[in-house]
Amino acid sequence: MVKETSANSSRESSIKKRRKNPIGDPEVESDIYKKVIAFEEKEAFKRTAASDIKLCLEICEHIRNIMLEIVELRCRKPPDFAAKLYDKTVQGCSYIIMLKKFNRLDRVRMTSSREAIATDRHKNDSTELQYQNLLYESAHLSSEIKKCKQFKSKDEDVELVSVEEFLQDAPAAKTKPFKNYPNLDNTQKHELHLARLEWELTQRKKLAQQCSSLEDEKKQIAADILKTKNRLSELLPKLVTVLDTMKPLHEDLGLPVEKSYVEERQRFLLPDPLFIFYANADGFKEVHGINITLNILGEQDEAIRWKESQNISIFQNDDTDAENDRQEIEESVEVVKKRRHRKASQIDKNEERRKLLLEVHPLSVQLIIHHKSGSVLTMQFFYLTSLNIIAVTSDVQFSDHITGCGAKEVLYGENILKELFTGDFGLDSPNPLNQYQLKKIGLNSYQSLVPTLGYVYSWAQKVCGLEFLMSQRLKAESSVSGRHIDIVMNALNKRLGSRTSLAVQLQQLEQNVMPTVPESVDMPQNVISSLAKWTSISWQNFCEATCTAALLASEMVSSSDLFYCATITRTRASIKAYIAIQNDYPKQTPIFCLNAFCDGEFHSGNCDQIRDMERAVNVEWSNSSAHSATWLLAAQLRYLCAYFDVFLEIQSPVTYAQNAVFFKNMCGRNKRRPFKFRKVGTGFFTQF
Repeated sequence: MVKETSANSSRESSIKKRRKNPIGDPEVESDIYKKVIAFEEKEAFKRTAASDIKLCLEICEHIRNIMLEIVELRCRKPPDFAAKLYDKTVQGCSYIIMLKKFNRLDRVRMTSSREAIATDRHKNDSTELQYQNLLYESAHLSSEIKKCKQFKSKDEDVELVSVEEFLQDAPAAKTKPFKNYPNLDNTQKHELHLARLEWELTQRKKLAQQCSSLEDEKKQIAADILKTKNRLSELLPKLVTVLDTMKPLHEDLGLPVEKSYVEERQRFLLPDPLFIFYANADGFKEVHGINITLNILGEQDEAIRWKESQNISIFQNDDTDAENDRQEIEESVEVVKKRRHRKASQIDKNEERRKLLLEVHPLSVQLIIHHKSGSVLTMQFFYLTSLNIIAVTSDVQFSDHITGCGAKEVLYGENILKELFTGDFGLDSPNPLNQYQLKKIGLNSYQSLVPTLGYVYSWAQKVCGLEFLMSQRLKAESSVSGRHIDIVMNALNKRLGSRTSLAVQLQQLEQNVMPTVPESVDMPQNVISSLAKWTSISWQNFCEATCTAALLASEMVSSSDLFYCATITRTRASIKAYIAIQNDYPKQTPIFCLNAFCDGEFHSGNCDQIRDMERAVNVEWSNSSAHSATWLLAAQLRYLCAYFDVFLEIQSPVTYAQNAVFFKNMCGRNKRRPFKFRKVGTGFFTQF
């Protein structure tokens, strides 16, 4: 004990002496540090890593032996225990310092190796870049060489007769040098080509002479045709008399001669836009064979009167009304009765001005499209004469088995034509002049006139030949209608079919029956979760749901879409799907927003698994076609039921026994769940 205390006291005194020593110069210490670093770097490259490893292993073995000796000393505690313990401790610390030095040397070697690797990698990248540049230049030169080889002269575009015909038909003087045709050299082949060109020129001159003679004959025949037409025009009054006398016979025989004659007269009484639409739609019907019906509705006598007075302009009426108003103000300033009378007359004139501006042509064209599903779309096209636009009203007749409110909603006339083309709701007039015309009668926009006059869709203007690219362009053109009639008629037919298919699915969903999906579509089997409830919701209810906040922020849905809520359950757990179906279904896949209830509330904002489930339901159908309209919504719901089973069986395996086949509960840093169905055998779920 005395030795221990003396040793301790000597150590404390040495420590105190060291503390009393002043702090050295920092510049000197930094120089020493740099020298030590430089020395160790040199030493690291002089020594080998293998020899250092052997030394480290030997030092570790020495440290283990020292530790065992220290333990043995502590157990025996001999008389010189403190001194021996101190010596062993110092010896062990020296070994540890040596290990630290070896560690520093190893780090120096590692740093230098990484720098060397980076340098070599940079050299490799530059060499690879040069190689790619050379490849690109080689490909470019090859393409240029190929173009040079494929160069064609203008004479090669001239269609010449074959060599056999040339040798057979051309004079012997021209064909004699080329009798041995297959064995000609390049010079002789060139001379043969020149001879064929000369022969072609000679033949074309002869044909030109024949053409001129035929043109003279054509003019003579045209003169004869004109004489014949004049003779036939004289027969028209006689034929009218004959038809009038034959009417009783036609009625007795049931021949529709009179009806077709009336329709022909009505066609020529139509205004230009409706006439162009009727003619092009009738031609489309004859060419494509689509089951459509065209009718002309309205009063024929009123149409005749309108045609006689169609030169009246509403702008002239506006000027005369303004002059009359000024005269009335100057005449009656003092008399109250006259002032009241002036107000009444002014109201009448405003009403008359309104009627003139909103005048509708007496005749309209009715278009009826019959779809193979049994649905019938009836549209009526009206021409607003003063506004120079086309208004459309529509109605849909569907089969009796569609009785659900949600199913009927998608087949309403105004809904089925909504956004037939992107952004076209038919609420604002496409004619830029109408905005100023409507302001004169106290209306800010056309939207307030939709319930009484109809929708002014942009596609309706185009199929009627109206295109308002410039404010001065007011005349209907048949070329505009011809460019768009095929597109619009096919779009109407597809929209009617897709909406009917959607209505059939909604009808079954409202009855809590999952619609069937074709066997060609890969679907999960043995799904436990089932549809418990399907309801139609409003735009406000969709916005109030907590799981739709991110979708609303991205502006992927709008108030013009159709919104539904589906509830899927499995025992005590449930998931609500807020569904937005856009107007161009199935081109745009229905969008699902999910809110799960299983020992808490989960949605894409607070649960990555729900977010992955939404992605799997929404994104996997991005390549859907028009043929998927009959099953796309049902397939998404069936997949959602299967994904909900996977979610529950992973989230609570004790409560929900595993029914779906999957190999890993989660995978990757994001802990992705197996929300990807693979149709291999009976099918299984995976993360990728």
